[in-house]
Amino acid sequence: MSNSDAARWHRRSERFLTAVKSGELKDTYQHYQPGVTLMWLNALVKQSAFTAQLRYTNEPKTLENADYFPVIHGISKAAIVVVLGILFFIQLILINRIFSHKTSLIYGLLLVLEPYLIGIDRWFHLTSLETYFLFTSFLCLVYWYKKFTGNSGKKYLFLAAVLFALAVLSKLTSLSALPTLLLIILFRNTGTDRPDKSIFKKECIIIAAKNVSIFTVVFLVTLFIVFPAFWVGPVNVITKLYDAVVGAVSDDIRGDYYYGVFSMFYYFIILAFKLSPVTLIIFTLSLVFFKRTFSSVPRLFSVVLLANLLIVLTVSDKKIDRYIIIMFPSILLICSLFFSSLNRKLITGVFLAHLLVFLYAYLTYYPVFSAFYSPALGGTKKAMDLGIYENSGEYFSDAAFYLNGLGRDKYVYIPNNFESFSYYYKGNIQRDLSETTDYIVASLDFDRRN
Repeated sequence: MSNSDAARWHRRSERFLTAVKSGELKDTYQHYQPGVTLMWLNALVKQSAFTAQLRYTNEPKTLENADYFPVIHGISKAAIVVVLGILFFIQLILINRIFSHKTSLIYGLLLVLEPYLIGIDRWFHLTSLETYFLFTSFLCLVYWYKKFTGNSGKKYLFLAAVLFALAVLSKLTSLSALPTLLLIILFRNTGTDRPDKSIFKKECIIIAAKNVSIFTVVFLVTLFIVFPAFWVGPVNVITKLYDAVVGAVSDDIRGDYYYGVFSMFYYFIILAFKLSPVTLIIFTLSLVFFKRTFSSVPRLFSVVLLANLLIVLTVSDKKIDRYIIIMFPSILLICSLFFSSLNRKLITGVFLAHLLVFLYAYLTYYPVFSAFYSPALGGTKKAMDLGIYENSGEYFSDAAFYLNGLGRDKYVYIPNNFESFSYYYKGNIQRDLSETTDYIVASLDFDRRN
């Protein structure tokens, strides 16, 4: 399976690696998102693969080799999954320490059974790296807020800043969470579970300013260390990143397609379609029983983060369904906080229902869980009718494998998602339909409904 951006990020990673090895550090800037964590990770995979091939075959293969690409692509995705797994494990530990073992267990089970999240986690892309780095950073700050007073526990403030920097280096969308992170730091000074008027005292303001300064310095130092382009041209990089942020907010083509009232509710609709219906029901109940779910400030921070992210994404012109992934951990934590207050029989019943939804998703969408649309709302067909269906080329590799079995003499016309297909296919590929065309591999999308 290969998403439409995968091949592009493989090539960017190769150019990133070449820039590091040649000393042309300005060329480590490859994209506005900027994807630095993914490129570092993939550069290590590619260098290791190249060294191994050179040692055992003396003939290293390239991405254009249709036998080699699925192998290196699979290894690269596995490397991402390992990083996500480590971050997920840290999240479980922190949730256990902040809230309870029960909440941590429920969060873990909800996450591993959420079809769309699993699907995006299996992509070779930035979205999941950004999401897991950001949420782990958030949990570090909440843990620091709840469990420590005075100057104790500073390592969690440091760790939160490092993880936040890695989230931003994965994808700039993470910057939108900064208000929530700063709010946690500012509210931490009372030494109690609930902030009071003492946060406005002079000494508390001074402490807050110091903590914000520490967070900012560690964040900036991490950005500088991990992103080599900063070493040689910081002003140029900052300018490009700033232009990218402004463009995403007010100058994206999807702002012309999704506009007006629909634009304001786009992410609400996408969340309803992409969340498991069981998760959606639990989340709704969590908000209905607000006082029970958010009985303390640390609990309240989760909904603040969610609202923060949702507002920023809503006002942005750039409307893409997978951007909701950054909100999934917050939603699942909120569900877990409410869920943990229920009795065991009810919890068991809900998890059985959740498991049934996952089995439906497995039987219907495997191996492409990212194509999941809630059956409770009409599934894929209803998403098409509403104009919110998105295709990222995940099935094209399967089409290529099938056509490879028919021989190399076939001509295949690919009108869209070209790179999801071309790196897997061994025959002749056409960009224009002609009399020699034997097969057409095409896909529907939000702007291609027939």
